[in-house]
Amino acid sequence: MKQPNWIVLPIWNCQHLTRDAITSCLEQNIGNVQVLCVIDKGSDGVAHWLRTLHPKVQVIEMPGCGVSKAWNAALSHVFDRGGAAAALVVNSDVRLRADAYRRLYADGGQFVTCVGTSSGAKFPGGEPSGQKRPHPDFSCFLLRDTCWRSVGHFDDNMRIYCSDGDYHLRMRKAGISAYCLDLPFWHYASGTLKQAEPEDRERILKIAGEDREAFRKKWGVEMGSGAYYELFGKKEKECDDLHDSQPL
Repeated sequence: MKQPNWIVLPIWNCQHLTRDAITSCLEQNIGNVQVLCVIDKGSDGVAHWLRTLHPKVQVIEMPGCGVSKAWNAALSHVFDRGGAAAALVVNSDVRLRADAYRRLYADGGQFVTCVGTSSGAKFPGGEPSGQKRPHPDFSCFLLRDTCWRSVGHFDDNMRIYCSDGDYHLRMRKAGISAYCLDLPFWHYASGTLKQAEPEDRERILKIAGEDREAFRKKWGVEMGSGAYYELFGKKEKECDDLHDSQPL
């Protein structure tokens, strides 16, 4: 049987946004798509709805896990137990072009991403330019097993924020080039935070502060500071979506 083309989504409620994301995932024209959702919180009915999509959509429930643990659980399933060669990882607040997975995979890079387009913009179509830039967007990234085995798991000491920047730095240390294709996707940025109940929003922001401190202690710089960007050997600012992968 042909190996599935896996797509991974962490889920925190937002059923209406998740429906659009899942629909666009299942419409990918690469063929034999299998979606693996890791549910941190599914109290708005999204967990029940996702189960109705079985077998194309599989569900793991990990209440309170945070994004980093969700990524690690799903990617361990895909790579370590499933033997996949690659996986596409997306937020639940996105919509993808039907050719997104196919083009990212065909590029051949170990870590290659699309680039986010504001949800208020026209849904991106047309032929991409083929240009690349060294600014990965962790809201929609393709990760190959070779990268996973070289760099390892995301650091879940950073539960919902900063583990993407940490991973970017670790890829650089491992000699892996992470870059963005001129291949847009529609992104309702910070969708989870915007849709969260006040008490959940307060908790998310508290954890985000703790994650920033964990990053500072590990790397000796503040996330997103000039000193942070200098760790990449360049001073120019990365793209705005670089560290918006988590549900903030």
